[in-house]
Amino acid sequence: MSPYAKAAAYMGLAMVTPISGWVCYKIGQWLMVRTETPWLDVIGLIIGCAAGIYETFMQAMKIEGLDKKQ
Repeated sequence: MSPYAKAAAYMGLAMVTPISGWVCYKIGQWLMVRTETPWLDVIGLIIGCAAGIYETFMQAMKIEGLDKKQ
């Protein structure tokens, strides 16, 4: 993969964690209103950020070619 292709792939990864955190936060807010259970928005935010960090890590491993077994 050329350096420019890697740079473009990494620029795309910059928004994975914030977007997944925001989406799960909004889902948590929706559930909080529907079930009247406090803290679901914060739990959704934590789950979304954790999922975003995991996905960012896995994609970075794929970009660098470190996901293949040696």
